[in-house]
Amino acid sequence: MMKMLISDIDGTLIKEDQNISQSNVDYMHELQRQGHKIALCTGRNRFEMQWVLDTVTFPYDYLILNNGALILDKNHQIIYEKMIDGDVGKAVLDYISNFKELDYFYSDGNSSYGYENGYYIERMIKQFQHVDDIFYQDSSCFEIISFCQRNHQMDVSQQCFEYIQNHWHQQLSIYYNLHCVDIVAKGCSKGNAVMWLCQHLKIDHHHIYAIGDSYNDLSMLEKVENSYTFHYAHDDIKTVIPRHVHYVYEVIQKMLEEEKV
Repeated sequence: MMKMLISDIDGTLIKEDQNISQSNVDYMHELQRQGHKIALCTGRNRFEMQWVLDTVTFPYDYLILNNGALILDKNHQIIYEKMIDGDVGKAVLDYISNFKELDYFYSDGNSSYGYENGYYIERMIKQFQHVDDIFYQDSSCFEIISFCQRNHQMDVSQQCFEYIQNHWHQQLSIYYNLHCVDIVAKGCSKGNAVMWLCQHLKIDHHHIYAIGDSYNDLSMLEKVENSYTFHYAHDDIKTVIPRHVHYVYEVIQKMLEEEKV
């Protein structure tokens, strides 16, 4: 019976220094060798994910991006996509741009731009390029919009979060994370994307395993029967997710051991 490992990326598979445990990589290869699938799940958009893939090598079969709004296969072909309406996205960006304390970024699937430290920047490559103006008025739809407060506080971000929630909650899903806010189309979440993918692949929910380390992973961890977090995760997360490990490969070991039973 085919199984699926769903893993968050930042803080879970790779650390801040962009390193990944070789044991994680070896076990991921072994999981695939035995006929199982791996989906990597992240709030990153496709351009930011490419920065990771250009730096770190690990096996996967699917990428769940934009907090669940986009799913790509291993050839980077789109198998699921849900976009923010262009007029709604532009209205949100118009509102956010009034707050000079905020940095904000967006992707429309074809390009990625943002405003950071007082400059408009192109984010198509990791070496950010300054541009003369921001181009979201030319976008017909958006994959994801994100913003954060430059001083790493959350008072202005909280104000914006509440305003966007009050005005566009019927069109958008808004996720309040530790230092940033992510906005995607209504109904998009890591959890819903995981369920869609596993139904698409006809994988029984008993054979789905998931691991993550942060608040924005809870939507997938709470929907998956075999969910794990880390011993070092915040107590709020460990209280909800009772299975705790030190490394991703420990989850894969459990998957392969249960295969033998």
